[in-house]
Amino acid sequence: MEKQAEKQIEKVFVNVSQVWFKGEAISKDQDTYKVKTDDGRTFTMPKMNEEGGKNEDIQVRENLDHQFAKEDVKRRLEGAYISFQKLDDNVQESLLKGKERLIKTTYISDGQLKSSVKMVQMVYNPNTGSKLDVQIRRNEQIKLEDANAYQYQFTKEEYNAMVKEGQTIQFTGTSLNGDTFQKLAYYEPRLNDIRTKPAVSANMYVLGQQLTKEQADTMNKGEEVKITIRKTKKGPLTYMVRWSAKGQRFLYSDLEKAKLKDMEVKAGTTLDSEKKKKQPSNAMSL
Repeated sequence: MEKQAEKQIEKVFVNVSQVWFKGEAISKDQDTYKVKTDDGRTFTMPKMNEEGGKNEDIQVRENLDHQFAKEDVKRRLEGAYISFQKLDDNVQESLLKGKERLIKTTYISDGQLKSSVKMVQMVYNPNTGSKLDVQIRRNEQIKLEDANAYQYQFTKEEYNAMVKEGQTIQFTGTSLNGDTFQKLAYYEPRLNDIRTKPAVSANMYVLGQQLTKEQADTMNKGEEVKITIRKTKKGPLTYMVRWSAKGQRFLYSDLEKAKLKDMEVKAGTTLDSEKKKKQPSNAMSL
């Protein structure tokens, strides 16, 4: 039994060249792990550090929903003067899953206790690894002339659509190297500022199917697209799918159920109208 337990494959995070990667680990022997990262690299590493303590460069993924290693998140937060240990458990969980959280911190400056509100979120780049995205709340609502991101200046129409109408808009950003890319932006009242998020791209998979450019563009406009799963036990199933820029996730609704609800609402409205027609009028003619 002990040998079987030793050979059990575990999902892990592993720190390689200051970048944390997802992977799998198996006990090669009493002192060594054999690790394979999700990008295909294999290597061995000691279970203990030089002082005889637990090797902190490898961490078991306690929850498969966790997208970032706890040690990585702790270190990133320390750089933003935030203590991971002092955060509520649900906030810690959200950050480990890559979700954004609004965090309020206090500090003493010039003999006064002051506060700072920040939106923080762990993000991952395949080339540079993980980083902590930090956006500090403005003291007042952002003005049109200050509404810019990734070397793009938002127009008056785009600004009003975000700030006054609560819309999410798509824009083309430019990197320092001159590369262009699509991003989504919306107004976040809790920050008094414009917040940007990644756009949907044609290389993403939804319900097992790769999106077309047309579908991605439609979702980036905040609209729904039809996606059909052809091989299921119940036959083809069609869903209406849209992208939540704020939540960074796809939202699904069953097309047939949506049609049925729509029919029920229309039928109920028609029935109420018929009842009203048949009811005697209480008005008196003089």
